[in-house]
Amino acid sequence: MDRMLKHLAAFCAGLCVLLACAGGALGLDPETAYQKAKGRYLDLQASARKQMYRENWVRVIEEFVGIAQAWPDHRRAPDALYMAGKSARGLYRISRVTDDARLAVRYFDRLVAEYPRNRLADDALFQAGETLEKDLNDRPQAYVRYSRIVRRYPRGDMFPLAKPRLRRLAAFAPAQPERTARAGSTPRLERIRDWSDGERTRIVFDLSTDVRYDVHYLPGKDDGEPDKLFFDIRQAEEGEAIASPLLLDKGLVARIRTGSPQSGVLRVVFDLRRPAQHRVFTLDDPFRIVADLTPAEKGAAPSPSVSAPSGDDLARILESNRDTGHLALDIPERREGQGLRRIVVDAGHGGKDPGAIGPRGTREKDVTLALAKKLARELEARLGCEVILTRDRDVFIPLEERTAIANRVNADLFISIHANASPNRKAYGIETYYLNFSKNKDAVAVAARENNTSLQEVGDLELILFDLMANSKINESSRLATEIQSSIIARLRPRYSRIKNLGVRPGPFYVLLGATMPSVLVETAFISNPKEEKRLRDAAYQKRTASAIVEGVRRYARALNLLAAK
Repeated sequence: MDRMLKHLAAFCAGLCVLLACAGGALGLDPETAYQKAKGRYLDLQASARKQMYRENWVRVIEEFVGIAQAWPDHRRAPDALYMAGKSARGLYRISRVTDDARLAVRYFDRLVAEYPRNRLADDALFQAGETLEKDLNDRPQAYVRYSRIVRRYPRGDMFPLAKPRLRRLAAFAPAQPERTARAGSTPRLERIRDWSDGERTRIVFDLSTDVRYDVHYLPGKDDGEPDKLFFDIRQAEEGEAIASPLLLDKGLVARIRTGSPQSGVLRVVFDLRRPAQHRVFTLDDPFRIVADLTPAEKGAAPSPSVSAPSGDDLARILESNRDTGHLALDIPERREGQGLRRIVVDAGHGGKDPGAIGPRGTREKDVTLALAKKLARELEARLGCEVILTRDRDVFIPLEERTAIANRVNADLFISIHANASPNRKAYGIETYYLNFSKNKDAVAVAARENNTSLQEVGDLELILFDLMANSKINESSRLATEIQSSIIARLRPRYSRIKNLGVRPGPFYVLLGATMPSVLVETAFISNPKEEKRLRDAAYQKRTASAIVEGVRRYARALNLLAAK
């Protein structure tokens, strides 16, 4: 009976994450949604009778977690996570089911992990410490939470409360508390992220280190049981912020669950809303597993899993394209008359990733942001289309999230802006890339730098590209890159000396991986060259480059009759 109750409790407690975007679905703004959830929480606190029913607690927790997931950048997101943790702890005091207390700790820890500078971070740590100490009798981990308050938030209001508890639990201190909690030798699944535009879904696993894993697809049964895609990650464990199950409100994945079917294996299961094709690949620094799902065509069997082509197959494909560098696939062109409605402009690098740095200290992330903003304004003014920036300020965005943004908004084009660099400070020029195989060592070197990876890993990425190429817009991307490159050269040469045309090249770039629309990466100049570094800092050069890119987009759109529908 106890075992059944535990499983039931784990399932019900996990429903807390159901409301990923429920507030948005109800048409509420984040403040209104938060106040509504807070009111429901206060009603629950005021009624001993209501507190006896588990579904009342679950509903409150769902609403708070939904707010945090629907509006992660809003000021109420950390407040909502804190209240979700308090509600889960309140549920534990009624149910006495340990999984409820563990869920509370996870929400408190998640607040600290995602919003470490928020005013509630030290409060969340204290609540997590109390829950671990009093409810779960886990004094070593309680010590770790109190220790973090004392070390990280000495000016916070929780400091005077945490310090005596730290002294009291000194005998339970792990040898290296911070390392035990955050960077143990066992790989951990730290976070699960998702994006969806309804038709396409991308799920990303953030892990503490690289792992080995297997992917399996299990068709559903006639009784309505859904298809499942599951990952067996070897010698890994769940991190503190993982709450299972995670229910998604849209896209191809309805629910994500975690478990351990056998010792040394962490299993992550996707319950699918309908059959899906899937492609899986990994990214490094930090290590991530990325799963892209698309609807399976009617009558077609879902893909078993992503696997690299055999050596003979890959050699034959590369051999057949030795001269052109293009992959010979039949890619359907965009239909005429659809119109150019929406473009996503990506400012390369950002936040903790400065990109390349010039001799005078110019950071790539700064010049790309300035140029991207100018490009967005020009595109809107001259082409009348909507433009979305992947970032409009100095923030870090993982490479795989950038095309996910473009996919989510159903963009017609994706343009990533970068500045080139070379160990040779005399190197200069302008070049434009599109996603494809490349046997050119210079193109591979540029990709390695922009991907922040090694040349060998770029070679490994090419194997992944083999599986992704059939759904990418290679021909259109090549055409767009050609128009942009020729326009930049033509516009800048009359104004500047030594404008070198390095041409259009295919390359294995992470930032273009997974885009479902024509996509290009523009290397606007060499920031490592003192003369071109000075140009990149110049607002006039940025504006002329932006205008040239717009002209290239206009020519591309006109050639495909994309402006006819305006």
